[in-house]
Amino acid sequence: MKLLLIPALLLATAAGPAVAVRMESDGVRVGSDFVTGAAVSLKECGATPLLVSGSIIESLSGETLAVSLGEKQVALGAGLRLARTADGYRLTTHGTAFTVESAGRTLTADRDASFKITEKGFDFGALGTLDGASFAAKVGGATAPAVAAEAVQDVQISPERPTRQNYQKRFRRLYSTDPLTNGEAAGSIAVRQIPRVSPSGAP
Repeated sequence: MKLLLIPALLLATAAGPAVAVRMESDGVRVGSDFVTGAAVSLKECGATPLLVSGSIIESLSGETLAVSLGEKQVALGAGLRLARTADGYRLTTHGTAFTVESAGRTLTADRDASFKITEKGFDFGALGTLDGASFAAKVGGATAPAVAAEAVQDVQISPERPTRQNYQKRFRRLYSTDPLTNGEAAGSIAVRQIPRVSPSGAP
């Protein structure tokens, strides 16, 4: 009996550790916890925080999360949500494009992609197929649109246009002496520049 146990132990050691997150037909298993129902809860797989319900898995960490789908496996990247559907699975992001890759072949999806498990691998419908027992899904490089900052312009106001881009043409005169004394009083340019006021006080 002991001799029969030795090959089994060696086989289990060679197979490596079991995947801690498994999507099953009636729920999601995270370690020793089995999550069912539609309510989303926060779980931890080791040091990796997860959003989990009975049909979805989303990693909140920057690390890749290995998710078992029975005989197949998905390496789920950050920013991706894996959901079980009636006839397969669905990958979604929060509005960014992503790629799925296996055996040197890469498929690109806009925001979501549905797939089914086949004997050879995975069928993504119109996107194509991937062969193999696993694939990696990751969000593409975030490229923020470049916004050119407007340079400060040297605004010049022509005599024909009193205003330009909310800038108004104004003149200021500086006098070294009082312009209202002696001959510089009644007919002086300083007096002519004083706004006229009507008896009612309106200009």
